[in-house]
Amino acid sequence: MISANAVASIEWLFEKALRDNNIPGPEDNCVVRVKAHMPPTDTSTTHRLVVLNISSYVFRIVALFDFDTDAATVAHLSKIMSRGDEIHEERVLLDTVGEFANRICGEVNRGLSASFRHVGMSTPFILEETCLSYLSILKPSQVRMFEVAINDAVRFEVIVCICVDSETSLDFQTDRSVHEETSSGELELF
Repeated sequence: MISANAVASIEWLFEKALRDNNIPGPEDNCVVRVKAHMPPTDTSTTHRLVVLNISSYVFRIVALFDFDTDAATVAHLSKIMSRGDEIHEERVLLDTVGEFANRICGEVNRGLSASFRHVGMSTPFILEETCLSYLSILKPSQVRMFEVAINDAVRFEVIVCICVDSETSLDFQTDRSVHEETSSGELELF
């Protein structure tokens, strides 16, 4: 079972990380909207998902990032990740999206570490978007979809599956005042 406090805390950590890492300048605007349920999966698309796992002994969070590869999105990623023109190559673009997703989940992971002693994170990996049809295999306790819009020009989605064993209870509340003062984007070495 996962409490409303835990769901709200995880949502807040993701929303904060998405805003913190999507605004390259003071003139930029990032709007994050949360949906409780996902729309039906479009199996005709050729999108790829960047996936990361954040887990502890108590829970597992699977975050799936779905980006378009239109010119506005590529330009935004190039700007925030300090990449040049080589980002237009498919492999470099996927690596850049992976690094970006890693940055977001790293901030969430650090936020969760305040409440949980042992929290780890996977490296990013790529799946075909058709894999969304099989999310039920994870048996998530909660699924949230974040729609992110930057300057009304760039849009992407993040699907977050919170998985907790049926015999485990997840209840915590993030101290938001502590996280407001923390900087983001720092390199972590393990």
